[in-house]
Amino acid sequence: MLLDRSFRRTLIARLLLSAGPSTAAALLVAAPGCGGENEAAADTRCFDWDDALGACLGREQALEEFRTIHPLCASEEEIVSVESDATPRDGACCYEVIAEPAGPCAVGRPFSLEGQRRTAAPRPAEAGWLARGKDAGPGGRQPSLGDLTDAERETLAEGWLRSALEEHASVASFARFALDLMALGAPSSLVEAAHIAALDEVGHARLGFSLASAYRGEPVGPAALPMPRGVPVAADLVALARAAAEEGCIGETVAALLAAEQRARAEDPAVRAALEAIADDEARHAELAWLTVAWAIGAGGEPVRGAVADVFVAAAQSLRRPRPAEAGPPRGRAAALAAHGHLGGSTLRELSCAALAQVVLPCARALGLWSPGDLDSTRVPGVS
Repeated sequence: MLLDRSFRRTLIARLLLSAGPSTAAALLVAAPGCGGENEAAADTRCFDWDDALGACLGREQALEEFRTIHPLCASEEEIVSVESDATPRDGACCYEVIAEPAGPCAVGRPFSLEGQRRTAAPRPAEAGWLARGKDAGPGGRQPSLGDLTDAERETLAEGWLRSALEEHASVASFARFALDLMALGAPSSLVEAAHIAALDEVGHARLGFSLASAYRGEPVGPAALPMPRGVPVAADLVALARAAAEEGCIGETVAALLAAEQRARAEDPAVRAALEAIADDEARHAELAWLTVAWAIGAGGEPVRGAVADVFVAAAQSLRRPRPAEAGPPRGRAAALAAHGHLGGSTLRELSCAALAQVVLPCARALGLWSPGDLDSTRVPGVS
């Protein structure tokens, strides 16, 4: 699946600004797709020809090979059967397969303590966390509910409430990030951007709670965010850079691209306006993360670079593990939900996979932070 070309090109250009125009231009022309460029159709999967074999594998052996190498798109699908004999193509063995979708990915900048993500519980709300003024979109518009069933409204309310609670927690995450930066001597531009990002997340949370309240038919907002008396800051540049790479270079880059894809599919004007703001802001947050990593490497040298490289290697390796299949809603209902910004789990996973293959890993490679050769086993298809 190819992501929205215009938004993808713009985001890559921003993220690779420090890499030079020639590097960015090469990625803008042909960022690799999810699953590899050897694929001829959505139900065709390939892997590199093993010269030692002298020939492509039979169907049963090929199925075992697919389950062993776990290509990049295994994050959004699991190959359950091989339906054809091999067709050699451009140095690869290609097969017709049946694949089943898997569940969704979590993206964005979480607020984590002791390895656990923290979010507030929902509670009936007054106007304090509902969008107002510029956050409410053009004319303070509300989503149209007339054509939605009760079940669809409930699904949309739950989805937007979950998103709002995560955005609410991101305010705390950026507040701590600003403290991390100051504690480690970061330049004022990064500290300022971190505080601006926290304010962006306040706006995102208000939008989410407002939409959730509209679909729910009653106001809902956050309870108190669980918080210990002492919140630790990053111990050193290695810890700071590792967190920025995980939560920003990966999480927020993917989040920006997902929001852009949700916006492209949404039809409701209020939802489109909200997703427009969220996508643009998340792109700036992703840019901040990549700039932070660049500064930390410049200040801390090889130990920091090595820690960041490990993050991208781990991300690529984790995407090669298949996940259980997840049934989506009926096609008609899925279209109604998508018109209001809600995408099913398998679609989100497919888009997340495409975001990693087409933007995150190519950017990391262009900046010298990752390469397919860093993996312990077979090269990840789709990232050349």
